[in-house]
Amino acid sequence: MPQLRKFFLSKPETDGSEAPDESWRISRAGKLFRLLTAFAGGALYAAALPPFNLEPLVFASVFLLYLVAAESHWRFAALAGWVWGLGWSLFAYQFLREIDPAVPYLLAPVISVWPAVWAGLIPFLKRNTLYPLAAELGGFEEREKFLQSSAAFGRWLCFAVGSAALFTLLEWTRSRLFNWNDLAVTQYRNLALIQLAALTGSYGINFLIALAGGALYAACRTGFRGPGLRVLLAAVLTLTLAMLGGLIRLNREKPVKPNWFPAVIQGDISQRRNANTNQAQEALEIYLQLSRDALAGKPKPEILLWPESAVPVPYRSTHSVSFLFRIGLQNLILQSGVPMLIGAIDFEDKLPGSATPPGMTNSALFFNHRGRLRHKYDKIHRVPYGEYIPFRRCLPGFIVRMIDMNRDLVPGADYNPIEVRSDVRAGTAICYEGVFGYLTREFARRGANVLVVLSNDAWYPKSSEPEQHLANATLRAVETGLPMVRCGNNGGSLVVTPYGRITQVLTVDGPEQRPELRRGRGVKTLAVGVEPSPSYTFYVRHGEWFIAVLAAVEAVFLLAAFAGFKKRKQALLDAIRRPGTGS
Repeated sequence: MPQLRKFFLSKPETDGSEAPDESWRISRAGKLFRLLTAFAGGALYAAALPPFNLEPLVFASVFLLYLVAAESHWRFAALAGWVWGLGWSLFAYQFLREIDPAVPYLLAPVISVWPAVWAGLIPFLKRNTLYPLAAELGGFEEREKFLQSSAAFGRWLCFAVGSAALFTLLEWTRSRLFNWNDLAVTQYRNLALIQLAALTGSYGINFLIALAGGALYAACRTGFRGPGLRVLLAAVLTLTLAMLGGLIRLNREKPVKPNWFPAVIQGDISQRRNANTNQAQEALEIYLQLSRDALAGKPKPEILLWPESAVPVPYRSTHSVSFLFRIGLQNLILQSGVPMLIGAIDFEDKLPGSATPPGMTNSALFFNHRGRLRHKYDKIHRVPYGEYIPFRRCLPGFIVRMIDMNRDLVPGADYNPIEVRSDVRAGTAICYEGVFGYLTREFARRGANVLVVLSNDAWYPKSSEPEQHLANATLRAVETGLPMVRCGNNGGSLVVTPYGRITQVLTVDGPEQRPELRRGRGVKTLAVGVEPSPSYTFYVRHGEWFIAVLAAVEAVFLLAAFAGFKKRKQALLDAIRRPGTGS
């Protein structure tokens, strides 16, 4: 640590009459070393995510980003932030190679823009909020002396809080484009810490991790003495209190007696979006037979759940397998008297005589015990480039042809839960939707008392994507305080308790050590405790209030930074105009 601090922070080794030699900062070796440090920091972030799950490394990752960005010119800091983003996203999104080898390398430079923006602002914020004007005008020695003084504690604390708030707000904007693998996801197995999501949503966890990184930088910058050390202790205390609050919440957990018994049907069908007739018919036969197996088991299930797009043809179409699909489903329900909730491709409902043909939807269809379609939920948050092409009309034709999957699914707009029983109302998310807090919160606000996720990770038969998907979705159960039932096509069929515990996994034989990650074919009837009228969590009642608070904090922080910038600019102008300066 002393050598690292000396290299990055330029501890003066002069007699105090002049600033230290910092020529290394503009040398190629110095720049390359700092960029490699940033890239390594991003790689540590990826290592904290599944499949490695080395959770503590995320704190070191954020610290290294601070260390490089805060000690650089803003242009180089932005570049370092972008490189840090590459180190994270290139490794964390390697699973996308299973779609196309080029995808992670095309996505990474775009995703890395967000940390680049944050890092580029850090030098400006540091210079204009951390140093008072007198210390700034006094030169290097005065600035260093002030940073070590007790008077600097408030400024160090404001810098750590303000920069962490900015990081979190930028992550919030990124989630609107591609919500996957933020800082909070690294802690999905840390049950004590993730309980904070019930209060603040997952962004409270993001903020604490970023705050810890900033506090560690403050402590390092001051030699782990004085105000920097106090800021670090304050951050550690905040993290400790958050985890103690989580432990108290976990200790008060009162399991609900199982009163709902859904069967999850996991067919383990390969990715067949462009299935031929034989492939589609095989998928239908597999799911029908597995459903019969579930009905013959004990206890008898109350409802059968099929994953997203279980049978790769639209339910209502003229395709020959679609006809068999409808007949087979009806016969199964009428013979057993057991309702079904299935993931299926369908079409939007339109009035007769409509001028435009109905668009295709990714849907969840609920059939009652008499085989009647009682509710249809259409996927609201579609996967960009997988289920639609953003800005299709604005893109050149050759680009569209390269990325087009020959369909733009129509989004749904109905957040109402599905009443699968008089006292069981399922907020049903389809695959990727299970990672969006705004969506599951809206389900809860509209009366859902259980979350159901119908998923299909067949696009990723070998990579860590299924675990990353599960990690992202686990936080939704904690945010809403509702149990989550996941039904996957090739793994991840299980229950997540309202406290984030993964239980009742559909276990199959497979090479994966952890049962929730094993891919394979099977069925399991789950025993889920569903409260008829659960109490709302603070997050469900008040939504993204924490983001609003951070936005207010950040507005004050930015105003202070711009005020400091104006004072420095005016002081410099006054110095230039002062008589005797040679102006």
